[in-house]
Amino acid sequence: METNVLIADDSAVVRKILKDHLEASGYHVLVARDGQEAWDLYHRNDIHILITDLEMPRMDGLELCWLIRAEDDQHRTFCILMTADDDIQRRIEAFDAGADEFLTKPIDMPMLRARVRAGERITRTHRVMAEMLNTDYLTGVLNRRRFMERLEQDYRLARDDGSPAAPFTIALFDIDHFKAINDTHGHSNGDIALKRFAETCAAHVPPGGFVGRMGGEEFCMVLPAGDVESAISKAEQVRLATSALVVTTAEGVPFSFTVSIGMCPAEGTESVADLLARADESLYFAKNSGRNRTVVAGTGGVVVKARFYVM
Repeated sequence: METNVLIADDSAVVRKILKDHLEASGYHVLVARDGQEAWDLYHRNDIHILITDLEMPRMDGLELCWLIRAEDDQHRTFCILMTADDDIQRRIEAFDAGADEFLTKPIDMPMLRARVRAGERITRTHRVMAEMLNTDYLTGVLNRRRFMERLEQDYRLARDDGSPAAPFTIALFDIDHFKAINDTHGHSNGDIALKRFAETCAAHVPPGGFVGRMGGEEFCMVLPAGDVESAISKAEQVRLATSALVVTTAEGVPFSFTVSIGMCPAEGTESVADLLARADESLYFAKNSGRNRTVVAGTGGVVVKARFYVM
């Protein structure tokens, strides 16, 4: 896996020297002229190592480290601060702000490489631990806890005034007659069905979206979309792909299954709990109106098209 390094410094000379040196060592390097630009790049890229100057315009290195550490509660980014200042109190402030390491200018290049390598080892360990903590052990998608954390975050961003976050819709999936699959083919083959369905969901997650297992045979997907019809189209792709799956048992017995879907746009809801409750109500309607269909929480109870229903 390529290691992404972000360098933030208001000196073009320093940025170029560090960038050229680290790229020659095989790192993928992004550069920013100040803390604000670095903060924006951090949100658009998966940053493993941050190397930032302490004193910069718009946003200094202390604030940048503090913001990253406040958001990165699983320590996925290793933060190195650079300064020409030898003041001990400033270093204490930097460590309190979330910095992991310090480099004194002018930068000693062998020391820089050593600190970056150490940061790589540490962040790799943290990422493996976070992956284990965040992932459903059977299916490989997000577990319920991590899914809810991300859903809460996306919902909060979508509600914030002036936020660039895109509107989104959630889709609750429930595999039809899953108990019958377990009873007929055994729990081990039921597990295979869950894995295959999770793979199908993961293959259809749009950019910016994510999927998690809520428990048992129920999954949930966040679908960023400017309109509900786009979200419905993506959910329908999952439903149709699921109905085309064929699972073969160890004894060579093939079986198929379908999924029911309940959807609700985040817009117009009062909270994440309200959003999930409305999607769950749609799912209940889908289950009780014949299964293998998509129902969207809305108004009027109008049939949009075959397999689609608006509540």
